Amino acid sequence: MSFHEMICEAENANEVLFVCSDDSCGRRVVVGKSRPRLTVIDRGDFSARHVGSLGGISIEGVDVS
Repeated sequence: MSFHEMICEAENANEVLFVCSDDSCGRRVVVGKSRPRLTVIDRGDFSARHVGSLGGISIEGVDVS
C-alpha cells in the first residue's frame, strides 16, 4: 500500500482543506474543526493511505461505507 501526505491548502475558522501532495493523485478533503466531519471533494487514489495533520487535527485511516 502506498502512503500519500495531505497538506493544508486553505483554512478558515470552521474548516480545513487538505490536498494530497502526490501530483498524480488529486485527493481533496474538507475537515470540520469544531464539529467533526469529513467531506471528500475529489476521491483521488482510493487505494493509497492518506495521512496529514494540522495542529490538533489529524487524519488517519478513514473507513468508508
